Amino acid sequence: MNKNILIHIQGGLIGVLLFSVIALAQDTTESLAFKNNRPQRRPSIFYQPDLAYQLWQHFTLIRDANAGDAMAQHELGIRYLLGEGFPKDTVQGAYWIGKAAEQKLTGACYNYGILLNNGWGVSWNPFKAFNYFLEAANDEMPQAQYLIGLSFTDNLVVKRDWSKSYYWLKRSAANGFVPAKDALKELLKRIPASSIDTTDTSTISANNNFKENNPDDKVLASSSGLVFIDFSSIGDTLQQVTNRMILDDVLHEGNDSLAKALNITFTNDSTFKFDKSSLTLLEEYADNGSPEALTLLGKLYEIGIYFKKDLIKSSEYYVRAAKLDSPRAPYLLWNEIHAKNYFQTLKSRVEKDDPRAMYVWYGLFTLQLDNQITPQQAEKFLVKSASANFVPALNELGLNYYTGKIFVKDADKAVQIWTQSQKLGSSEAKVQLSIINLYKNDFESEGSKNIKILTDYSDDGSVLAQAGLGYCYETGIVVKKDFGMAAKYFRFAAQRGSQYAYTELKKMYDEIRPQTSEFELN
Repeated sequence: MNKNILIHIQGGLIGVLLFSVIALAQDTTESLAFKNNRPQRRPSIFYQPDLAYQLWQHFTLIRDANAGDAMAQHELGIRYLLGEGFPKDTVQGAYWIGKAAEQKLTGACYNYGILLNNGWGVSWNPFKAFNYFLEAANDEMPQAQYLIGLSFTDNLVVKRDWSKSYYWLKRSAANGFVPAKDALKELLKRIPASSIDTTDTSTISANNNFKENNPDDKVLASSSGLVFIDFSSIGDTLQQVTNRMILDDVLHEGNDSLAKALNITFTNDSTFKFDKSSLTLLEEYADNGSPEALTLLGKLYEIGIYFKKDLIKSSEYYVRAAKLDSPRAPYLLWNEIHAKNYFQTLKSRVEKDDPRAMYVWYGLFTLQLDNQITPQQAEKFLVKSASANFVPALNELGLNYYTGKIFVKDADKAVQIWTQSQKLGSSEAKVQLSIINLYKNDFESEGSKNIKILTDYSDDGSVLAQAGLGYCYETGIVVKKDFGMAAKYFRFAAQRGSQYAYTELKKMYDEIRPQTSEFELN
């Protein structure tokens, strides 16, 4: 194994979680005294204050870095990023790590790739990041091999290639990287065996210096700016949605507090064993616009766990999740409507003017899962459900007026409807109104307030808020234009199923795509 990897790993896997801590650290003149890793000194009658040691260490580190020592350059960059003995300065940190990466120091290549992929201290450039990751991956760094494997799944930096994804993930797994082993299982569940070349990498020597159970490994994808996207787009290979899949989806970014409250981890079994008190948070996330929370609630109502079994209410949650581009909900909904006597029950409740049942039948029609009613009947059901102040119907009606998808486009009417829904307590309507206010030209007076609303709801599960923040950072609405932040939010939303976010993300990549065969997608 390359000695650079050994040094990098023995130093504590700097790149794995470091960047989630320093993510947006701003340049500052605040100085922090260096206190860690000080060597033991012999007792002396002379007074030797820590400051003298600190200054001497600074001097030698800067001297060696300026002299071209790659290890010193990398160390200096890391200390600037963390503020260990130097003022926190992301730009300076990126500069020195970049100098070390130019000399092909394995750990520096990996760390510089993360900085490039997130736009931290350098201009956002996922294509340069890919090349640096590849350099480290070829040097048998398992984290980098994992990230290269992910890069071949999303059709953004390089053309989607399941064989190459499988190759690099298996190579990373053979080197002991646990997330790569998990990703391989997911890959093989969703991709036809015939579509990949299962090249044997089992003979690769395992990296015995790698700490296999490092808890930071689980968040490497999000801190690096790379996550799996769009697995479910590979034809009709997904034959079922398991309980385990539904629980795993809750672990997506934006659902952190929900996953913690429900005690969902990567090692959970597939049973729904929750503290009943945490179900309130599940319902809150669903109202915020979390497709994962909506899907999970739909499943609980479908099978009658914690709630009385109710297929129509289950369908409501599945419809709402599907409207937010959930990749799981349409399949679950399709299975549910084929249950015995389902449509007899639905029709009976519609005839009793049940607003939930009317919303569900409208949803089934617009999702093209049922054609027993006409477009006119579907529209009538939605309007009637909304007139009964059924919040999901109000939100859907507002969206239809705003987009002109069904009714004549009328943005003012949409705002009026969403305002009514917000007064009834809808967080999703509040997010929609904040997005609209930001997209207007008169946003300055309320701009910061609306950005905070989107940020808060993004943290609390709203995929719409994540996509909205992505657009704000991409275009510089209220916030400073930041392609790294835009890519981050678009990627989080795209991972959760948002087709809009994926389209915007791809547009960002295409605008800076190098004109080389390596990065051609077609």
